[in-house]
Amino acid sequence: MSALPAPIDGNIPSLRTAGRVLRAEGIPAFRDRIADRLRERSRRRSFREAAGLPSLPAAPVLNLLTTAPNPWLGGLQIQLLHRVETEAERRPVALLYPERESYRLEITAEGRRLSLSIGREAPPSPAALTDPSYERAVAQAAAKVGARALHVEGLGGVPLASLLNLGRGGLQLILSVHDFSLFCLRPHLLERPELRFCGYSRDPERCARCLGHDWQLATGFQEARRELARDLLLRAAAVVYPSEFLRQRHLELFPGIPAERQRVIEPSDWLDDGPPPSVERPIEHVAYIGSVQPHKGALVFEEVVRRMPAASYPGLRWTVYGGGDPGLLLRLRRLPQVKVRGYYRAGSLVELLRRDRVSLALLLSIVPESYSLALSECLAAGVPVVAFDHGAIAERVRRHGGGLLVQPEAGAAGIASVVAALASGLKVPSPASQPEGPCAAAGAFAELYRELGLNGAAGDQA
Repeated sequence: MSALPAPIDGNIPSLRTAGRVLRAEGIPAFRDRIADRLRERSRRRSFREAAGLPSLPAAPVLNLLTTAPNPWLGGLQIQLLHRVETEAERRPVALLYPERESYRLEITAEGRRLSLSIGREAPPSPAALTDPSYERAVAQAAAKVGARALHVEGLGGVPLASLLNLGRGGLQLILSVHDFSLFCLRPHLLERPELRFCGYSRDPERCARCLGHDWQLATGFQEARRELARDLLLRAAAVVYPSEFLRQRHLELFPGIPAERQRVIEPSDWLDDGPPPSVERPIEHVAYIGSVQPHKGALVFEEVVRRMPAASYPGLRWTVYGGGDPGLLLRLRRLPQVKVRGYYRAGSLVELLRRDRVSLALLLSIVPESYSLALSECLAAGVPVVAFDHGAIAERVRRHGGGLLVQPEAGAAGIASVVAALASGLKVPSPASQPEGPCAAAGAFAELYRELGLNGAAGDQA
């Protein structure tokens, strides 16, 4: 799911944005966007301003985000919100994230929800390697709650040298790696301007050409940044990945990092268990699920639909679930038999898939995914999936069942061939197992904090 670039507050740019969303996605999606913003506003208002308090509750771990935990920003924020709500029942939770001209510290402890503004400077540029204001804000927040460790929830947009400085200053570092941000400024590894998976390129000229498409960077920037990333991985007390796929890739991309400190904690699924994916009923309603962007496979979906015209497949209809690029959404909307549902509220996809009687889901990311919340939602809804055979999606489909995999080099033609076969009666393997329940990740992090000697950080009250 994608973010609405600006809030709807009555100014001209926001009205223009609203118009683009309405044209590209329609009224239900626009309504869901507003509902998620109202829900986030309510969450923020549940915190009491703590500026006048003499002290704050102690929290041995300070969790760091590089964006606000807004549900419309996608899987990381959605999963984190659910996890910290569960963790807050076991331990004091302190969360720090940037706003436009400052940082917001939120503390949930002892039945209280408190917030505090930290600093008076804008957050760092995504390409910054150092940022003194970031270091000051994090150090100040850590001191306010007595934190002994920083748990960095995602490395995209973090000034890596500044994070190293904070670690050298005595704060223990725990890294949650959700993508390839340590390896590249482009966390999804979509090469520009070709719009293809870069294949973990280490070619300095190729990398510089790709990054130069969007940033003006010094010669050798990528190499220097990767060295900082390697230093971070060596210094960190623990590095947590959402999948074994992502863990293995980082062990390969950064040889020599201690394997025993690289661990997997899968995001907990708060979704109700649903019926097993099945194609007992005919394949009639096929859904594209995911942000409508090139790296998520929006262009592949467009080609699949064109390869399966209504004249040849009169029983098929298609729906797009997910916001994204307005131009691409309009292109998909113009295709025959295609409906664009667009943005949907966090946590509502399972209900939508069941209500709309979706019989097959396409997860078409052309870059390797690190986990895929969409796959969890499809499994919970009882909808079989077709996806490319790479990344954590392939790893999870092989483990849980519930889907079919297509070699990435087969492209849209390979996807269309499988959809046609399913429409003709091919069966999807039923799931062999289901993901773990909603408290599994919180319990795993509780155990991790205990191992690291962060007494009182998690689970001691469980």
